[in-house]
Amino acid sequence: MNIKNIKHYLLGLGFSLGMTTVITGCSDFLDVLPLNDVVLENYWTKKSDVTSVLMGCYESLQSEDCVTRMGLWGEVRSDNMKMGVASSLDLEQLVKENILPSNSFCNWAVFYQTINRCNILINYAPQVQELDPNYALSEMKANIAEATFIRSLCYFYLIRAFRDVPFTREPSIDDTKEYRVPADEFNVVLDNIIADMEAVKDDAQLYFRKPNPDKQQESAEIDNTARVTRPAMYALLADLYLWKGDWQKCVDCCDYVIKFKQDEYEKLLKRRLQNEVWVFNDIPLIMEKIDNTSGNAFTQIFGKGNSFESLFEITYDEQLNNTNRNNYIGNYYYNGGNSSQSNGRLYAVDEFYEGLPTSSTELFNNKDCRAYGSIYQVGTTQFFIAKYAANRVVLNNTTSNWTPSYNWRSTNYAHWIIYRLTDVMLMKAEALIEQGNDHFEEAFSLINAISRRAVNAFTPGTGEILKFDDYKDSKENMEQLVMDERHRELMFEGKRWFDLVRIARRTGNTKELTKTLTKKQIPNISGIQIRLADPNALYLPYYRNELKVNPYLHQNPAYHTGDDSDLEKN
Repeated sequence: MNIKNIKHYLLGLGFSLGMTTVITGCSDFLDVLPLNDVVLENYWTKKSDVTSVLMGCYESLQSEDCVTRMGLWGEVRSDNMKMGVASSLDLEQLVKENILPSNSFCNWAVFYQTINRCNILINYAPQVQELDPNYALSEMKANIAEATFIRSLCYFYLIRAFRDVPFTREPSIDDTKEYRVPADEFNVVLDNIIADMEAVKDDAQLYFRKPNPDKQQESAEIDNTARVTRPAMYALLADLYLWKGDWQKCVDCCDYVIKFKQDEYEKLLKRRLQNEVWVFNDIPLIMEKIDNTSGNAFTQIFGKGNSFESLFEITYDEQLNNTNRNNYIGNYYYNGGNSSQSNGRLYAVDEFYEGLPTSSTELFNNKDCRAYGSIYQVGTTQFFIAKYAANRVVLNNTTSNWTPSYNWRSTNYAHWIIYRLTDVMLMKAEALIEQGNDHFEEAFSLINAISRRAVNAFTPGTGEILKFDDYKDSKENMEQLVMDERHRELMFEGKRWFDLVRIARRTGNTKELTKTLTKKQIPNISGIQIRLADPNALYLPYYRNELKVNPYLHQNPAYHTGDDSDLEKN
């Protein structure tokens, strides 16, 4: 069952919603409505009951509140974004680092709602498997693996955004159980979700559609990214281990994903369906350049979605024409079906694009297709975000100057990518570099493969931008290289702020992060330097309403200012 068909499997979701978190106004983060025991007894009896709640987990992850926070928490405080036009006050304060506990984007309700749905499924699926002979043990394990991934992903976002958060695996099913609990430390939550993922990582399905050797137009194997598969499990585990600093386990998980994609490429070769995929340093990636124009990788990955390189993405179906859309992308530039650019509530920072295509910038070589797929310049002062906002980019590089053209989305049905192959490649490169100089060359090969694709350097040694000799003698240079490549490759995908925080945690100081941020905070450099000198300020404050209802939560000390500090319960 594909997530695109979610709407057809939600007949039982009304019941599951009754069991899930009700977090409005001043509700506790796991408060619930009363539940009728008779309904509960009659519900969890058949496979379809589990299926409908699982689809509810996906739909909660797909909600506007959830995806908006994924994007903003991981991106907007970074050096990638600045204020655009017609922005909300709360969004503006996030961009400017003037964050108070009253900021609505600090409300984590939707993540705990999703977590609770997953907890409910994990708790009741074994009961259903015993009652329904049509519900196989392997199916139950696969469903629990999917729910575990979604729950772990939600906790992962929470600890990266807030650091210490309440952690529970218990479902909130009735109103008699007390769920006002203190926050667990970052590393405690991280270790717990790693253990959860390790326990079920191989229970997830490898495919949701079986390979069809007679299918001639596209690969049946690659349309598996709207549901959680085993490669997606390993991608999340690799990320968790990267944050933990367990380099070899991160590498091992990345190797599983890379080998999976290499095997998929071999299947494409046998079926003669590899015309858009090329091997760069032994890694199969979608080609940017087809014939005389570039931009193909952008169109496949971000325009169409569910591409060969994708591992897991939150998918929206435009054909259903429903209200469930990726409205977070409305903060980026898109023309809404007309020529107005007024919808750009967030802009790209000028320095990453200004001067292209006639010269390179500090970050992008002027032949790097990613620059033009990420940012769109209008006039001399407006730099709109093109990634996700456009569904097709064509770069004609047959002349001395690039001439990019864009097809803009008229509606917000862009998928939101959680993990894709190049992200995993760069995780592995980062982990290899941290293991020492014996691994530098392998790490560089992974980074260079991504760079070669971006500049259409199909033949090794010809047209390449990066040279190993420029980096091989310095761990610091290699570390900077992988961070720069992540910056280029994953720009505006909700990764950059988390990358900066991860490095600050690793080094034990905020100097580099602060230095990076001051590039966009020129009017308030001294204020930003003072604020971000405190490592606590890397994380968001607990939302004011949460402090009102949970006496065990204690506000992040970086935000003890004004009236909001009085909300802390001692």
